[in-house]
Amino acid sequence: MKRLLLLPPLLLGLAVYSCLPARHSWHQKLSLVVDTPQGEVSGSSVVEVRVGFYEGGQFMTGTEVVYDLTGEAVVVEVLPGRYLFALLGNGEELFFYAAKDRFKGLTRGEWLRLIPDQTEPVTLTGDLVPMLVTFADIEDPKTVQLVDPADLAASFGPGVELNTVTLEVTDEPLTEGRVEAVLGWWRSLAVPIGGEVDRRYGEPLYGLGKWDFVKG
Repeated sequence: MKRLLLLPPLLLGLAVYSCLPARHSWHQKLSLVVDTPQGEVSGSSVVEVRVGFYEGGQFMTGTEVVYDLTGEAVVVEVLPGRYLFALLGNGEELFFYAAKDRFKGLTRGEWLRLIPDQTEPVTLTGDLVPMLVTFADIEDPKTVQLVDPADLAASFGPGVELNTVTLEVTDEPLTEGRVEAVLGWWRSLAVPIGGEVDRRYGEPLYGLGKWDFVKG
């Protein structure tokens, strides 16, 4: 009888254990190189991605994966006092999409386990390049402007061109303080980046906020 009484708690424990996620984490470094009339300039930022993966889906919700990203945007001083920012966006799965040929035929659980061991950087092109912005006046968040990766000259003047954007898994520590050092207003800002403007849903800068520059 005692053994039978122990069975339900044991089964409950096994059920709870089976619902626990597999946890993965890695640091990834985004780097930008920009050509200018004065020569190349560059910038980079290291962020941390943390993942909880639920094989078969989370109990009750069916959610398979939960991501958390900590870090800050890339800052590049393209010209004296003129800055380019590569925003955080949805960077949690960026390495997978950029290097998906390495993970052909693998399940999400399998490639999540492999990403922390990647050693080769990958070049980002097209839609994989994170959103780029600048400020006409670095002291005024209302002057934020979208930057076309294929036409930096439109924002910064003739002779300025995006050279390369790369992403790599790294052991380097998280980048801290660069955004706030350039955007002195960042910590005290209480409204959306760009101010209280009426942007339509779907516009590139719709919902732009402080979290696009720094998370965690």
